[in-house]
Amino acid sequence: MRLHLRLALALAVGLAAATALAQTGAPAHAAAMVEVVRVGTVKTVDGQVWLKLGEQHRAAIPGMGVRLGERLATGKDAAVSVTLRDGTVLTLGPNTEADLSEYAFNATTQEGSLLVRLLEGSMRVVTGLLAKVNPDMFRISTPTSVVGVRGTDFIVEVLPEPVRWEPAAGNFNHGVGL
Repeated sequence: MRLHLRLALALAVGLAAATALAQTGAPAHAAAMVEVVRVGTVKTVDGQVWLKLGEQHRAAIPGMGVRLGERLATGKDAAVSVTLRDGTVLTLGPNTEADLSEYAFNATTQEGSLLVRLLEGSMRVVTGLLAKVNPDMFRISTPTSVVGVRGTDFIVEVLPEPVRWEPAAGNFNHGVGL
């Protein structure tokens, strides 16, 4: 008798969920779901490396997927290498932060676009199919410039703003007016 009761209860719960899905066209938790687009894979990690998306922080490990919009951050004496779906390799050095702001790649047509915002630190880029097929859509930006790519292997570095001491005023000037 108890087995029949459990089966009936499981069937009722399943039926209720299917009815709710059919009425709304989506699961009840769909509003909370965010589309996650995997754009690459962490290949190597040396030291402390994090992947950040909004309030989520993940420690990077080899084989982990990298999602569109994620910020890659390396600690002191750390480095990470990420291979994107088109074969582009991004290698970040110590104390680096970079956002994967835009990435699209169609494996059939080999078209798409890339925008990486290098906020701080250094990054080596070895371009893949995307830059070869459509170099105008392969861009790296820094706080002071946007780089259009024409080569296949290059390094971009963002240095911290210089801090200047003004003894007469007794204040620090963080790069203003330099």
